[in-house]
Amino acid sequence: VVVLSLLGSSAWAVANFGESSAPLTQVIESVSTLAPTNWRSPTSLQLYRSDVTRSNDTAESLLARLGLYDPEAANYLRQVRVAKQQLLGRAGRLVFAEGDADHHLTRLTLRWANEDGQTFSRWVMSRNTEGWHDQVETSAVTVSTRTGNGTIQSNLFAATDEADIPDAVANQLAEIFSGDIDFHRHLRKGDRFAVVYESIEGDGETLRSGRVLSAEFVNNGKTYQAFWFREEGAKEGAYYNADGVSM
Repeated sequence: VVVLSLLGSSAWAVANFGESSAPLTQVIESVSTLAPTNWRSPTSLQLYRSDVTRSNDTAESLLARLGLYDPEAANYLRQVRVAKQQLLGRAGRLVFAEGDADHHLTRLTLRWANEDGQTFSRWVMSRNTEGWHDQVETSAVTVSTRTGNGTIQSNLFAATDEADIPDAVANQLAEIFSGDIDFHRHLRKGDRFAVVYESIEGDGETLRSGRVLSAEFVNNGKTYQAFWFREEGAKEGAYYNADGVSM
């Protein structure tokens, strides 16, 4: 009874508090605002953007896609040897641009992996008081490991695209398991795969994919596995199944 009595009192108190209203007083006061003096930054605004090159890129179309309009920079790109060989007409390369508030290019950076597999090149085009200049530097690549997996709905390349796995890795998968699976006729919807592969990087940017290190493919309920192995001192390695048999 005491508890119910207290609960009832509490409920009455809350209800009473909600129904009560305090007097409101409106206060109006004039304030002065500070004048916006010296609000601009003392340094010029720099804009950064990146994009992937296309095979049909011209100097003008590439700069326009980067949000830049700079006829002088476009003219320099058309003439400089490295840009003609490594940038314009080369699809799939990531390019970084830096521009000013007037959408003029101030710096352009491009990286690519070299054929030796150990180094990458960094090309930088920039503007100074004397005009445009460019330089190429070479540094060692770093190799990291990435994983991916997917399920077949129609074909291998559609599944690897869905899983964000590079086409070069998909080609290696098809070649590694070509002795066990006919990828044109024997794939089934619901087949699964998983892969571990190398990523070749420069300055933290992925330049290309490397070798497949291990892979598993489940085709029509049967599991196939492959592992890359190179004996110490050997120049070349090979793929082996889980039983150690060369593939």
